[in-house]
Amino acid sequence: MLTTRPRFSAHSVSQQISDYLRAAIVQGNIKPNQRLIEETLAQELGVSRTPVREALRRLEAEGLIEFEAQKGARVRPVSVDELTDLYELRIVLEGYAARLAAKNMTAPQLEGLRKNTDEFLAILNQADTRGQQIQRLIELNNEFHTKIIQVSGNRHLIRVAKSLLESNALYGVYYYHDEHKSRVSYQDHLAILDALAKHQGARAEKLMQAHLAQAQTMILEAMQQISDARE
Repeated sequence: MLTTRPRFSAHSVSQQISDYLRAAIVQGNIKPNQRLIEETLAQELGVSRTPVREALRRLEAEGLIEFEAQKGARVRPVSVDELTDLYELRIVLEGYAARLAAKNMTAPQLEGLRKNTDEFLAILNQADTRGQQIQRLIELNNEFHTKIIQVSGNRHLIRVAKSLLESNALYGVYYYHDEHKSRVSYQDHLAILDALAKHQGARAEKLMQAHLAQAQTMILEAMQQISDARE
């Protein structure tokens, strides 16, 4: 699997391994459904099995890999059909949630969203540690969308939309691994926040729909890169 053995510093080896494997998966160097054997990886990377095990568990939490009984870890497959199904629903439901949220949004709730976007930008600007921050960017993105969904006040909408957001975890990694895509997302969040602050429901809905549609397109581009790397 590896052509050149990477060099890891003594500090936070498991984090560095997870960053390395994440990049390899997102860039298509490690294929969907490919087995990640702990002992083999440890030998190839020149480390003990413990940091490899910790790195694999971190990637499992991110939704990039999954463990199967008696078989170990494998890279989760990505699917254009699944992505399309998820985003078609998210565009409709979260767009409507943003419209409702614009009517219900309070000053403290707006402040919570502003703090979210401020932290998002701060992490984006930490270029030297970006590989370690991808999971936090995904968490902040999910928090941003969840807060808006919750403020909509529609209990059934909240239940379904949050479930879709959780199912989107795998694809979020392909989006936030790329710094340019992450900065586009940040700008979209600022525009949505502005519409919510001004209680502009129709504008908030359109901005949310455009944001999610653009995210879908960018993730499809990343998936195409994986497909090209596989050939």
